[in-house]
Amino acid sequence: MYMSKLVGKTLKKIDDEFYLSSQELLIKSGMFRNIDSGIFTVLPLGVKVLDKLVDFLIKRIENLGFQRIYLSNDSEFVKNMSLSIRNEIKSYKELPVFLYDVQTLKRDKVRIKEGLFGAKEYKELRGCSFYKEDDDLSNKCSEIIENYKKMFKEIGLEMLSLSDYNPKNSGDISYSFVVKADWGDKVIYKCKDCDYTSLEEVASFNIDENASVQEAEIEEIYTPDIKTIKELENFLGIKKEDLAKTLLVKIEDEVVAVVLRGDRELNLYKLSKVLKVSVHDIKMAEDEDIKDLNTVTGFVGPVGLKGVKIIADREIYKGGLFIAGANKKDYHIKNVVAGRDFKADIVADVSYVKEEDRCPICGGSFVREYAVKIGGFYDLGKINEIKNFNYKDSSGKTREIVGIYHYIDIYKLLSVVIEKHHDEDGIIWPIKIAPYHIIVSILSIKDEEKVQLGEKIYEELKGANFDVILDDRNERAGVKFKDADLLGIPVRIVIGKKASEKIVEYKLRWESEKEELKVHEALGKTMKLLKREEII
Repeated sequence: MYMSKLVGKTLKKIDDEFYLSSQELLIKSGMFRNIDSGIFTVLPLGVKVLDKLVDFLIKRIENLGFQRIYLSNDSEFVKNMSLSIRNEIKSYKELPVFLYDVQTLKRDKVRIKEGLFGAKEYKELRGCSFYKEDDDLSNKCSEIIENYKKMFKEIGLEMLSLSDYNPKNSGDISYSFVVKADWGDKVIYKCKDCDYTSLEEVASFNIDENASVQEAEIEEIYTPDIKTIKELENFLGIKKEDLAKTLLVKIEDEVVAVVLRGDRELNLYKLSKVLKVSVHDIKMAEDEDIKDLNTVTGFVGPVGLKGVKIIADREIYKGGLFIAGANKKDYHIKNVVAGRDFKADIVADVSYVKEEDRCPICGGSFVREYAVKIGGFYDLGKINEIKNFNYKDSSGKTREIVGIYHYIDIYKLLSVVIEKHHDEDGIIWPIKIAPYHIIVSILSIKDEEKVQLGEKIYEELKGANFDVILDDRNERAGVKFKDADLLGIPVRIVIGKKASEKIVEYKLRWESEKEELKVHEALGKTMKLLKREEII
């Protein structure tokens, strides 16, 4: 490719405002253009990078036995995938089956200032693995995790696979692929003393199993128009953790009461797992629902609450004497003891962890960190929504096919790579996904000798199957150097003042030093580098 012909000019500054450097660099480098709110055009250099990244992922998963198919790009991927192969699998001998596709999808919510992270459209690699009913899915998931970790490491990313909420509630296994980042939107808690690391949505914490409960009779207390926890704190001179708050939630037509400590926040992800429903199906109860239970907004409590399932956070059953709503206006009850004064139908962990909590494994302290999610997987269990999705086992018995779904958001992955691999001058591409491996810069296109040498080197590298771009523009040397750094191309070969001696300037993007080499030395060094990276 001749740079003078490349569509997509580099820019010194841009009008768009983004939170992240990676998004600015994608625009400045001429890879993407933001043509409307959250809508991006991918220019030739961006297409080149995306193709490289997709090819990189495809080669690795096909090495694991995955085969590509083309599906509709709607949200029913698993259903469509299952329907597509239902009649292709009849016997246990045909399992396992590994399939994937790459599609352009639409996000539910556009976040303009996040660039590609919040773009209206994004590209995703999606895969399904189908197994026999009695296969150990935990072991299969571990294999998938390790292989994805290796892939990410090849492009300079340390991937964490963290247990997560299963959006389909179809099985017990669900993991997110995340990369730590101060700017990430996922909160993780890491123990300072052991390896425990967890996403906020599913993080657990240690509670005192041996806590003693004082004996005292329950007693109504007058709390005139005191409805909030903050008001109760001030009115009674107590702490939040002395309170047992009761939240009423609704799943379709059923109202459920959830009791947790006053200083805790209800974790809907944990609650959804307890109730075996999607988190999106849980709504807060409305005033009419509260009236139907003969209680009062702001004074709801578990003692004497009838006609409703009660779920108590485990801390409530291990805590001391609590103050709770009395289910009548202007009154609360003190000295409430779970198990004595009210019985919960379910006792479970349904609250969010806090930084001051202790690790559930070793009791160590937590540190709160941030990460960005770029993919994940979860087990589908038995795919009950598809009729006759089964096979015959070795004895001829009909058995259910089980599956694992996994995905990578390619736009997010691209952005994270740039965010992790750039400096003040521009992008520093990992060689495996760089749009071009080498840039050959001719400092003076008016000097025929320099032009001929540059074109000769360009053709030789191209003939060796390298991706190479020739900067043949009529620009100042400083402009060419700045653009080469901005584009982040790994190897830069400059045809300069010593062209007549067949000497070039050689520089790697991630190094500050440059050196003068004979042409054959520069080519040899380049080939050695790319061979080490398995490019040739």
